[in-house]
Amino acid sequence: VKEIIYVKNCVASKVLTTYPTNVHDLHTNSNNHWEMPHLCHASLAGQGKVVNGRASAAANLQRPLLAPLWAAGLSFSRCHAERNVPNDINLKSIFAGEEYGRGSRLWTHGYDFYTISRPIIGTYYGGEKLGGGAGLFDSNEVQVSSSRLSTLLKWPGSDQSKEAYEKLGTYGMGKRRTLEQYAEWSGVDTIKQTVKQNCIVKYFPWNSEETRYEEYTKPGTMEVVKDESWRARVARNTNSKEEPTYSASPSSLSSSKSTLRNEKAKALLVNVIILVVIVGGGLVALVCYAVANYKSVVKPNIQKYNL
Repeated sequence: VKEIIYVKNCVASKVLTTYPTNVHDLHTNSNNHWEMPHLCHASLAGQGKVVNGRASAAANLQRPLLAPLWAAGLSFSRCHAERNVPNDINLKSIFAGEEYGRGSRLWTHGYDFYTISRPIIGTYYGGEKLGGGAGLFDSNEVQVSSSRLSTLLKWPGSDQSKEAYEKLGTYGMGKRRTLEQYAEWSGVDTIKQTVKQNCIVKYFPWNSEETRYEEYTKPGTMEVVKDESWRARVARNTNSKEEPTYSASPSSLSSSKSTLRNEKAKALLVNVIILVVIVGGGLVALVCYAVANYKSVVKPNIQKYNL
């Protein structure tokens, strides 16, 4: 959470992401200058697939560093990033190659990626994972998933028809930035089929003020809600101004508001009591000082001069 706060741009759109440190190196000052895995290189790996390369290293970071690529190994953000840009459940039998697709969707929806500044999250690598292998992959599912990614990433020769985009449903690109902009910014261009390494990147603003987040919060909470009707409108690319609906009943929402008001009233009462105690204590101290001063100075002088 502190890492999120250290990032200076919009709180809502931050995603801390990279490949986690080996669990044995947690909280270790690597090479005496706090080296951190920083993702900035990827390669084209066949139809629709972009594979992240080995992480580079960023050293002596004072705060999280803006990064061009998203990693599935570590992705920490406000939970609405998962609601607004959910993992595509239709990408079956895809292991290496799904990260760039998800990352491009997050970025075009307005989310930004940051490498954490210290090794606070770790994982097991190699045989220490004690897994059962890479799993079974169905060749037909691989073909369908690769075709789906190709459409999403505008791969040369891919199906760019209206029907193909409709099949993407809620798992398409966002409207705040474009895939072409992400290709130029990240260095991985699936349209022109070129790759370059962009390890140092600058913040890329959203395309227009009209695409600012329309976030709806539940009364009395900080939780952002995007319901299914909102996702459906995005998928249909409509301009509907309809407000989203909450699953909670009006009575429960009213109760939430009442609870919030009660909590504020309690906090105000506590502050008033504390203030009264402080002021009262000060007055008591002042009276005690005056009495002591009278006994030690004023009264003796009165007796001396027979006043």
